[in-house]
Amino acid sequence: MNDLDYLFKPIVLVTGFGPFINHPINASWEAVKLLKKDEIEEKHKIELVQLELPVTYENVDEFVPALWETHEPKLTIHVGVSKLAKDITLEKQAHRKGYQRLDYLDKCPANNTCSADGAIRIQTKLNVEKLCSDFNGNSLDGSKAVVSLDAGRYICEYIYYTSLSIDNSRTLFVHVPDLSIYSPEQTARALEHILDLCLEQVHIKMSKSSL
Repeated sequence: MNDLDYLFKPIVLVTGFGPFINHPINASWEAVKLLKKDEIEEKHKIELVQLELPVTYENVDEFVPALWETHEPKLTIHVGVSKLAKDITLEKQAHRKGYQRLDYLDKCPANNTCSADGAIRIQTKLNVEKLCSDFNGNSLDGSKAVVSLDAGRYICEYIYYTSLSIDNSRTLFVHVPDLSIYSPEQTARALEHILDLCLEQVHIKMSKSSL
């Protein structure tokens, strides 16, 4: 693939988070940066953009809408670590209000509310239950996926709401376990599997809409 090819490739955006309290090495970014970029791009004929984001509400407000505007991604997957996660956790929804926990800079959003406009709660239009079932039906390394309705009301849910408010038809948030439970390599392989399954759903929706 030469440089000019990228001008015509749809973009898949996958983000992880940087360090924060109790997670000086963030399992989300450790896995995201290990995604097999060349293989994924060749397999799906896309450009994979992997980004590490700071754990602050302000940076979400600043960067996420700009990323959507710049890249117009075919699919966006945000990844974050959860101390409660024992398995790969597929988040189904995000809320606009209730963000009372301080971020890495000891700040909260104004009125504890996401700055993005939208409904009080937004669900992804990706079929999360099917993603979970398909993942577990073909998991090769012992990884397991579960579905969640509670993304934690912190930066993870905040970024999810922000992207869902822009386009909930091609957005997913995945919580991953700490490094003591899943290795970065195991989590990366799980994320690659989820990316495959998400793109399959996106392609089906696109083909139906073009009929």
